[in-house]
Amino acid sequence: MNQQPPPVPSTPTPAAPPAPPPPRRSPWGWIFGILFAGTGAVVLLFIIFIIVSVGAAMRESGGMASNARNVHEQIVREGGRDKIAHIDLEGVISASANRGGRSMVEEFSRRLNAAVEDERVRGIVVRINSPGGEVTASDRLHHMLRRADARKPVVAYMDTIAASGGYYAACGSRHLMAHPTTLTGSIGVIMQSIKYGEMLDKLGLDFEIYKSGEMKDLLSGTRETRPDEIELVNELVGETYDRFLSIVAENRGKSLTELRGSPFTDGRIFSGRQGLDGGFIDSNGFIDDAYAKAAELAGVTDPTVVRYRTRQGLFDLFDPLAQAGAGKVEIDVSERLLPHLRSGVPLYLYPDAL
Repeated sequence: MNQQPPPVPSTPTPAAPPAPPPPRRSPWGWIFGILFAGTGAVVLLFIIFIIVSVGAAMRESGGMASNARNVHEQIVREGGRDKIAHIDLEGVISASANRGGRSMVEEFSRRLNAAVEDERVRGIVVRINSPGGEVTASDRLHHMLRRADARKPVVAYMDTIAASGGYYAACGSRHLMAHPTTLTGSIGVIMQSIKYGEMLDKLGLDFEIYKSGEMKDLLSGTRETRPDEIELVNELVGETYDRFLSIVAENRGKSLTELRGSPFTDGRIFSGRQGLDGGFIDSNGFIDDAYAKAAELAGVTDPTVVRYRTRQGLFDLFDPLAQAGAGKVEIDVSERLLPHLRSGVPLYLYPDAL
């Protein structure tokens, strides 16, 4: 009988040596990473600064692209090759610079010039929604529209409100159209000053004014206006009003005598329907009717209607940085974003619309 060999005693497995402690991480990796990120940020800011500086230099030297390249077209209605350009004139009329460093008058000029320069644009509709504003700015807009209308028919479409300076500007166009419910008119001039002398007296405050002439502090708020000052201001207002009447007379084919005797020129507002009845508006209608009228005046059928908007380019986006480079950054977060209409300045404005 075969005998089994005796079992071999098992040898115990030796215990594994303890794992060595993990190597200590050097802090230099984090330091180099932070330095690298900081260097990249500095380089990026430097590149942006170069772009802004070059853009500012190009603007100052007139090296920017043409008006057409600075304007964006939005198709309102598809049609044929010929186009009718829709341009908005909206808000208080002012030559004060806006957030992009340009005034609303300059922005409007860019869009209008682009429409005039585009050979496919055969007619222009300017939609006006404005209570008016500064006298000189309104006159500039009127001049622009007259000059554009000499090359292509311009139809002014008065929307919710086109009063005072808004109506003044519209008189540079070939045809004035308004919705029947539009508020327009307010043909006149307003100039005002705030008197706060009594309030200063109650606070125990006083002003010391040193002036070179009797009229140097004209319309000062610290005192009552003298009769000779009132006479001077009325002369200035009357002269500005006469210019307004001459603009209306030329556009409406009316005499100055007729206008002076009309209740429509005493500064009141009137509706689009009333304006049509009084001969201060050519027709009533909707914006589509304005497009059709522009096409009729241009002698085209089935045009494509495009709305012109100012294109915000790369340099416009960095305008706040350019201001920062000049040591000045202005951010306007007010709800109404109205321009600064100063006291004591003559205005073609319907103030109750503000």
